[in-house]
Amino acid sequence: MKQLLLLRHAKSDWSDDDLDDHARPLNARGRAAAARMGRYMKEAGLAPQLILCSTAARTCETLDLLQDQLACTPDVIHDRALYLAMPEQMLETAFAHIDQQADDPDCVLLIAHNPGTHSLALGLSRSGDQSLLSQLNHKFPTAALAVLECDGSWQDMVSGGRLTDFVMPRQLPDAA
Repeated sequence: MKQLLLLRHAKSDWSDDDLDDHARPLNARGRAAAARMGRYMKEAGLAPQLILCSTAARTCETLDLLQDQLACTPDVIHDRALYLAMPEQMLETAFAHIDQQADDPDCVLLIAHNPGTHSLALGLSRSGDQSLLSQLNHKFPTAALAVLECDGSWQDMVSGGRLTDFVMPRQLPDAA
């Protein structure tokens, strides 16, 4: 079974109008949400062997805060091609990196941006819990995580992905 975890970066800081979009960091709410999502992933047993991350500051910072919480040490690849990418480019980039791995990973985390992340999750979710599918159809907020699974190969994800989880940070408890 293959698992694809799609994570939209956490909430970014818009306070500096002169800052280039690629360089925007997270705000305080975003930092807290990224850490909560990392704890959730650990508790849910989500352990990516490979993480593919956009090179934007907000995705890299989301990854750093998330990784601090995970119970695994995956390979990490930052790729500018994921910055504001649309679904087809996201899949092409992901499959290219997966194909280059010495061992075929069973679980891959992709950290990127909307609208591409939302569109990709919708496009790959061929089945799953109707309540989760309805939530996903409605919106994909910052720091939200979609978990897709398929039997077979990574290429089978394109035609047979099942949405098994969709979690938004506001659904998770704050740190104690």
